[in-house]
Amino acid sequence: MSLAERMKMFENVAQPEGPVKPAGGAARRWGANKTPSTAELIKKMADNDASLTTVDISNSAIFQLKAEEYTNQLADALRDSKYVKEVRLENCGLGDKEGKILGDMLASNTSVTLLDLQKNKINNDGGSALAKGLTHNKSLICLDLMSMAKTRWGDKCLDDFLAMFDHNITLLKINWRLESRKSFALNKMLTRNNEIDRRKKSGMPYEDILPTALKTPGAGGESAPAPAPAPAAVQVPPAPEPVPEPAAEPVSETETTGDKENAPPGLSGLEAERPDDTSVQAPEVHRQPTSPSFGPSSGGGAAAGGPWGTRLAPAGRAPSGGSGAGGATAGFKSLGGGAGSGVGTGMM
Repeated sequence: MSLAERMKMFENVAQPEGPVKPAGGAARRWGANKTPSTAELIKKMADNDASLTTVDISNSAIFQLKAEEYTNQLADALRDSKYVKEVRLENCGLGDKEGKILGDMLASNTSVTLLDLQKNKINNDGGSALAKGLTHNKSLICLDLMSMAKTRWGDKCLDDFLAMFDHNITLLKINWRLESRKSFALNKMLTRNNEIDRRKKSGMPYEDILPTALKTPGAGGESAPAPAPAPAAVQVPPAPEPVPEPAAEPVSETETTGDKENAPPGLSGLEAERPDDTSVQAPEVHRQPTSPSFGPSSGGGAAAGGPWGTRLAPAGRAPSGGSGAGGATAGFKSLGGGAGSGVGTGMM
């Protein structure tokens, strides 16, 4: 066999007929599983392609060369996206400028639930921009900020994240490394959001753990349900009108003042002034006939004795028919047992 025939035989063995079949039996077609370029992904997002739910541009050398330009194009496409759920930009050379662009995108996006930014160069300014964007976001669940080159999250940036949690109740996880005491407060906020999410899925009430800004209607975000209306007031019947008491009968002037002119005869001035219901009625005095007395009269006789004092005879009248003026009867017996003495002006 010549040398030419031998070479032809070896070529036929090295080049099998038909396409090469792998062990699985399927024919390998070069370029069939080609990864779409960054420009193609951005165009599909802008067109709201329902088949595109995950955008992964991690470790893209092309993206790293034009990080700001591609980030602007990506953010514009994601603002109105309805189907993209995951965005992975690991090791794409992102810095604070790109962090601000993504923060603005998060403020309006309603579909992305995971944003992977690890192994980039985002610092405190970019982190604050992300926090401010998340203040108005209601879809993102997980944010990955691990392995940032030479980044130490400062208190100002962490305060912006704490302020964000006053309005955000949907962010459940942040992957980062903190060297600040504010990490305890941030973990507490994440725990609160996870508890709210658990109660929502279980159909349990969660209004009692909502942040204050969301409990007030009109403050933005979800608000607590309106309180139940107050029960109707119970009608109380009016109180009965009081029955007027009968007016007291007027009291005569003589009963209250003790008029001396209307007082019964035989009472002293003190007894005449005493009211009828408390005064003591003096017993009636009965005159007893006495033997005539003789002798001159001084015109001013008086009878002595008795418990009510002295009683004078009426002026101008003699007790026994005499004509003496103001003469007093002599010798009559008083009720109290006293002896009377007097001198008349005439003969008996």
